[in-house]
Amino acid sequence: MFKKWMFAVAVMILPVLIIANHSFGAKSDETVETLDLSDHTIRYSSAQFTQPESESQQEIKQDSSFEGYTKAAESNDLILFVNEKSLAIKLQNKKTGYVWGSGLDHPENYRLNKTWEQIVQSAVTVDYTDRQGKLRTESILTNDSTPNVKLSDNGFSADVFLFQSKLKFTFDVQLKGNELEISIPQEKLKEDKRNKLVSIQIYPFLGAVNENDVQGYMFIPDGSGALIRFEKSAKSAGTPFVGSIFGIDEGIKHKTKSSEEVVPVQQIKMPVFGAVHGVKQNGFIAIVEEGYSFGDITAYPAGASTDFNRVSSKFNYRYEYYQPTSKSMNGMNVYQKELNKMDVKLKYIFLSNEDADYVGMAKSYQNYLIDKKLLTKQEDQANVRLEFFGGEMKKGLLWNKVIPMTTIDRIPYFTSELRKNGVEDMFVVYKGWSDGGLTGSLPGKFPMESKLGSKKDTKAVVDTLKKDNILMYFYTDYTKAYEGASGFSGSKDVAKKISSETISHKENDLTSYYLSPKKSLEIAKKDRKNYDAYGMENLAVDSSGFTLFSDFSKSGKQTRLETMETYKDIFSYLNESVGKTALYEPSVYAWADTDKYLDIPMNSSNYMFETDTVPFMQIVLKGYIPYYAPFTNFNSNQEDQLLRMIEYGAYPSFLLTEEPSHLLAKTPSKNVYTSEFKVWKDDIIKQYKQIQETLGQVESATIESRKVPESGIVEVTYSNGKTLIVNYTNSTYKQDGVEVSAKGFSVIDKGGEQ
Repeated sequence: MFKKWMFAVAVMILPVLIIANHSFGAKSDETVETLDLSDHTIRYSSAQFTQPESESQQEIKQDSSFEGYTKAAESNDLILFVNEKSLAIKLQNKKTGYVWGSGLDHPENYRLNKTWEQIVQSAVTVDYTDRQGKLRTESILTNDSTPNVKLSDNGFSADVFLFQSKLKFTFDVQLKGNELEISIPQEKLKEDKRNKLVSIQIYPFLGAVNENDVQGYMFIPDGSGALIRFEKSAKSAGTPFVGSIFGIDEGIKHKTKSSEEVVPVQQIKMPVFGAVHGVKQNGFIAIVEEGYSFGDITAYPAGASTDFNRVSSKFNYRYEYYQPTSKSMNGMNVYQKELNKMDVKLKYIFLSNEDADYVGMAKSYQNYLIDKKLLTKQEDQANVRLEFFGGEMKKGLLWNKVIPMTTIDRIPYFTSELRKNGVEDMFVVYKGWSDGGLTGSLPGKFPMESKLGSKKDTKAVVDTLKKDNILMYFYTDYTKAYEGASGFSGSKDVAKKISSETISHKENDLTSYYLSPKKSLEIAKKDRKNYDAYGMENLAVDSSGFTLFSDFSKSGKQTRLETMETYKDIFSYLNESVGKTALYEPSVYAWADTDKYLDIPMNSSNYMFETDTVPFMQIVLKGYIPYYAPFTNFNSNQEDQLLRMIEYGAYPSFLLTEEPSHLLAKTPSKNVYTSEFKVWKDDIIKQYKQIQETLGQVESATIESRKVPESGIVEVTYSNGKTLIVNYTNSTYKQDGVEVSAKGFSVIDKGGEQ
């Protein structure tokens, strides 16, 4: 039987400010003295954690010239200048005097050939295919395509014609306060009959830094968030980061990425990126407001193409994909015939002084989402998620059978056991409850699997838990359909790729398909009566909150943007007609309909060029949507995981069963290797108590600041005046009268609302 780390808790009462101070995994004095700390020191200085900022920030010296630039607009915060030949811009920050430029004053001083120099200095660079089908690149300066610029009160617009690609478009730039809005409307974009537009990059070098000429970093939305500090080219290994916003479109499967690109392990869930030039001096966050469904976030460390560190977005008007030409799957790579139609719109928000860091970026994005009504306040309670596994399908020679792991009527017993031990705040997710078990019936769900319970049992359990103030959510999925399941037609209801293949995946030897989004909405509406009949008031929806694809089915063709709108219709319908809806790993477009965020990313992808992991997403969400870490019982280092939950403001989760997990060994859920309630009961109780003593003190508060005084030490301050200090290291941390034990934490009360 699998057994876990046991956390030994030592409580220290410190004078005046310290409310709680705990350490985990305490060892004898002899053990501590002989412990080799070198590996731990290296680990906390790695990209898995956030690094301390330099105590002495460099003064950024600039010698910016405005020669060749025309003043286009001025606000209380910024002055906008434009070069009317290249549409390059400069923005002068009136608070700090700093000048942001999209190009270079003296390009001859850098290692750039003529083509790169034209790209750097131009506002727009396009990729297109010529009449022979070859991929070409052109920027505004490639053939001296002098735009027709019209100045306005708040900025300028320009009619652009690129001579080589024969592409026409209107480029609009508007200044509003500390924000710069840039757009290319679809209706003003015209391509040549023979030359086909592939992609557009807008101001790809805005905020770029030559090697480590400036102290600072780029921010990318990889996992919870990642920084790429400005360094020389040795560490980057020449590889750029290229991430599709909201993940790759499975309907237009991209060709295999070349070895010269690195794609994120984790899906990009927020269409944002940023840069800081001098921490707490100057920075910006850029938001892709329109065009995100076909957009990429790209980050080039120094050494990848040029000596510049740069981050920007790219808009894909056509994707290259593999088109089979025979049943044996022989074929070729081709580009889409039809243009991906989209308006392109970028918003840059420029940050100064105390706001100029990744925390300031996150707070700016939070305010933006609130203003757009994409982020609304949900009830925030420091609690624990108990996800009970009902049953799973096991294949047989003649027919399949269901392995019951947790019957529904046993759930109140488990919650009662926890309540007896002080666990008062929790909610339950019941998965694998439908006919045939977890993977046996989707998209069909009803009736409930008879081996797990009945309609009467379900109502009784929901009522019992409700009396104990425990919400119960029922797991479901409106994207996937499993091979052999009922409730859908493989020929009519399954989404198709542009190559006419069905969109399918192999999961532990089981094939799953993506349903047509229209079919998903139809099923959701049909399910409502059954939810009512069973007394199921709350749902936990998997896949649909983070899966976006184009559907090329003849009967229900939909663009990726239309799929997004259909899924939002499903979430709105469920919230209005059924009850609360928790979502697994939702992307930002689904946050307005999210009651609880399940399985929030707690790390970045840790690529070689990434220097820091930061809780950007958590800072955006904290105080608005409660979020839950992935399951504790599948984490190899639970000691650090609990500390990270406390630091990131995330609540714990456990996947639980009554029966031993080895019964799932020959099922599609064979990866569930430890789940017995009796094995994990003590850990649930311990983690719950630690979370209550820390995050319980900052319920509904927002994160206002985050500091890393030294490697492995983090201070997080909330809007209610509480500061959480987390010590990942194996040594006691002492600072300003505060003492934090090794592998421990402290909560300081500075008092008052900040």
